Amino acid sequence: MTISHSEKINCTENQLWQLLLEKITNPEYTIKEVSKSKILESFSDGYLREMNVSGMHIVERIIVSSETKEIIFNLVDNIEFEGYIINKIENKNDDVILTYLQEWKPKNSSIQYSQNQFLITIKNSVLAMKKLAEKNL
Repeated sequence: MTISHSEKINCTENQLWQLLLEKITNPEYTIKEVSKSKILESFSDGYLREMNVSGMHIVERIIVSSETKEIIFNLVDNIEFEGYIINKIENKNDDVILTYLQEWKPKNSSIQYSQNQFLITIKNSVLAMKKLAEKNL
């Protein structure tokens, strides 16, 4: 299942990038479904994080690329899904565009999930980041 949502954000790329980096350690600021999060380990290129989201325990290997303005959240040993989420900033015609893309696949066909619920979470998370980024304008 691939889902994504993009929004034009009225702030600088650097301001938005700093907020995305902050979201790594404080995801509950923009993802209301997060009930608990903790950084387990730090690496030169990212982090290992665990969190509870909508009742699901998730461990992620987070890779941060300042060059491409991308943060990749790879699922680690998840019992239900495999895949990743990308948070990416792009500059299109002098507009700052934020995209969240989720590529998760169920590990077996008996897993029941709502693609619509994942889409709502992704969209609301982008909109929450937009609101946070634009609040000081």
